[in-house]
Amino acid sequence: MFSIYGFFFLGAYWVAGYWLGFTGLQLGLGWYAFRLDGESPRPLVAMPLQQLVYRQLMYLVVVESVLTAVRGSRLRWRPSERTGGVEVAG
Repeated sequence: MFSIYGFFFLGAYWVAGYWLGFTGLQLGLGWYAFRLDGESPRPLVAMPLQQLVYRQLMYLVVVESVLTAVRGSRLRWRPSERTGGVEVAG
């Protein structure tokens, strides 16, 4: 949300610079953490995509929760229908 605001009112270079800097810092710290654990840092490849997609999804969840709380209504769980049938591949 603030990135869009900054893009229009602060300029694209500022927003891109901060985003690249922040993402680079997170990648560097993640790489260091993987090295400390002795694991491969390959999962870090998905981190920039996560910054763009997953975070926006979390904002949507928070906004929906806040609006539901302000209205005073309960949010339904949206349960799945249970049939009791299970297929085991083997």
